[in-house]
Amino acid sequence: MSRTTETITLPTYSPGTTRELKVWRWGTPGARPKVYFQAALHADEWPGLMASHHLAPKLDQADAEGRIKGEIIMLPYANPIGMAQVVNGQMLGRFNFSSAHGNFNRDWPDLSDAVAARVTGKLGTDPDANAVIMREALLACVADLPDTSETEAHTKAVLGLSIDADYMFDLHCDLEATLHLYAHQEHTSIVMELARYLSVPVVMVDTGLAGGPFDETHANPWMNVRDQLGLDESALPAACFATTVELRGQTDVSDELGAQDAAGLFNFLVHRGVLSGDAPTMPDALCEPTPLGGVDSLKSPIAGLIAWKKKLGERVEKGEVIAEIIDIAEDDPAQARTPVLARTRGLLFSMDVDRMTRAGDTVGKIAGAKTLEHRDGDSLLSN
Repeated sequence: MSRTTETITLPTYSPGTTRELKVWRWGTPGARPKVYFQAALHADEWPGLMASHHLAPKLDQADAEGRIKGEIIMLPYANPIGMAQVVNGQMLGRFNFSSAHGNFNRDWPDLSDAVAARVTGKLGTDPDANAVIMREALLACVADLPDTSETEAHTKAVLGLSIDADYMFDLHCDLEATLHLYAHQEHTSIVMELARYLSVPVVMVDTGLAGGPFDETHANPWMNVRDQLGLDESALPAACFATTVELRGQTDVSDELGAQDAAGLFNFLVHRGVLSGDAPTMPDALCEPTPLGGVDSLKSPIAGLIAWKKKLGERVEKGEVIAEIIDIAEDDPAQARTPVLARTRGLLFSMDVDRMTRAGDTVGKIAGAKTLEHRDGDSLLSN
């Protein structure tokens, strides 16, 4: 077989305009395992576009060699709505201008209750049979979603492609950052395998987030339905591995990095048996998984100019000065600096790309091993 291409046209948002999703497919439709990739749900996050560009021909070759055991679906760009939002020559694709400035990776529907209602009385002790019933219910619930507006149709189309996947990869990036991954705690062993193939120094796991990020929409129903119906994990395992893959920072876009990331993703698929063949030996892990509640989001105490004292990817100790904020209105330069202190021991994995900040803004993030008292559990790190 060979790659097939599908175009999904979204409803017209304004006269004379249409936007489309392009869908690439490999393997056998409906076969298992099913893998779903999407890039740039935040439309101004481009490293995933480069990784997809390099991954697609590798999948073409694997398909030509008959190595794809199931089905692989890819959206090479997941958000044409955000890509059209160009202001003063700059693409602004994190928030939807036409939807009360909603974050494109927030408020995805939680299908748990609707799925539970559909599967009540139908699930037994056979995990494979239960997975089939769950996936049918998930697809049915997506089919019931509204699709009148462009945004609604986008949500419904994307979930219709992805919600029943065995593996779901949402490719993002940060502003300035190291590679890092997010996944549900129940998938810790799998996400650590991915981390080893991608050489990731930070892996954060959670126990189910509020806020509706895309990956949680896929992972959470399996655990939530199990809990609601009082089932054992052996009867209803978390059969959708969903992960947010943060491919460094916004400007880390190159053929070299894209090829490296594509190779890591490809090798992971071979390792998991999605593609036949022998996977390369898994590299050593660069980290241990840490709780999302252990992330210290460094807040600027005042408005001013950031002078960083630690480098991206550097390990820091609790109480260390990570940066200083310079009050540019202070008459005495000796009194102009206010320190930003680490509240945990860990790795500085994210920094704000702007060097001017406002009071209360997040300027960086440290991944620590212990949940922090000032954090609201596994709450999302930012809007």
